[in-house]
Amino acid sequence: MDLTRLAIISRKEFTDHILSKRLFWIIIIFCLVLVIETASGVDDYNNALESYKSGTSGEYLLFQPSALRVFSGIVSSICVDGLGIVIGLALGFDLISGEREGRSIKTILSQPLYRDELINGKAIGGIMALTTISIAGFIIIFAVMLILGIVPDIDEILGIGLIWLITLLFMIASFTVSLMTSVIANTNSGSLILALAIIFILLFIIPIGGGELGTYLLVGNPPEDIPDMASPAQLAAYRADQDEYYGDSMAIHDFFYTFSIRDVYQQITLPITMPSGYVINKVGLDFDSVTDLAQTVEEPTFWTLIEDQWIKIIVFIMWPVIFFGIAYVRFMRSDLR
Repeated sequence: MDLTRLAIISRKEFTDHILSKRLFWIIIIFCLVLVIETASGVDDYNNALESYKSGTSGEYLLFQPSALRVFSGIVSSICVDGLGIVIGLALGFDLISGEREGRSIKTILSQPLYRDELINGKAIGGIMALTTISIAGFIIIFAVMLILGIVPDIDEILGIGLIWLITLLFMIASFTVSLMTSVIANTNSGSLILALAIIFILLFIIPIGGGELGTYLLVGNPPEDIPDMASPAQLAAYRADQDEYYGDSMAIHDFFYTFSIRDVYQQITLPITMPSGYVINKVGLDFDSVTDLAQTVEEPTFWTLIEDQWIKIIVFIMWPVIFFGIAYVRFMRSDLR
């Protein structure tokens, strides 16, 4: 592989993305959604801050809300509402299948160019375009926050940087799925349909279906209900069996949820945007113990969050590597005649 040719292909792909109407509308829609969510997040942050100071909060707030709370709605739009997934799919579903459908793939490869240079160049160009989109969006977020009077401190800026990196990886994972299906399928429509099917399987079928099936096969059915007039010993044994069953079931479901890029994204960003909720979920405490816990625990910092979430971050990085690896091997071995 020649690095000069790779750089030329990457630059050409990036330029094609930047100059396309598709990317223009993607950036417009992405920035509009982020502006709306940022304004809503600032309002939510101000209300939470006032509630925390007055002690009238209706939610569990162990710590004073930080500016990162503004991003709770933003990450929800990108992840739960699927904005990041749509952007990734839109940039990659026709990279190879479009060349094949337009019968230009043979002409391209007839030049002094190797297949690995082409697939790597297209991937790098797409990732550069996604980086441009995400940076533009986060600059808009930062500008809106400053305009509305919120100035993040150093730790909060580091947290924003981590959210940006995880968001970029989230979109890259979706992009590599569509790049992989673009290599597998012969047409753009086939590539898009296959990409949507894979995303659906990863987001819903494997986490939910896999968790239910794994619980049924490994743990079995939940404990049978006991009679209303059961003795204290029977009641204690029943509760112990219930705790064991639901504990094992939760562990199995958590394992299968690691296969969902959406759920991993949420798990990584939750402690950054909502540290109080993260600590409460981690400790598993009830409402009466919130006040006591707030006096005994420290608010998680940027570095403690990295320490707690590094395994999930590695899993998150793993997905683009796997999808691109499949696309690379398939493209190198495919028959383009």
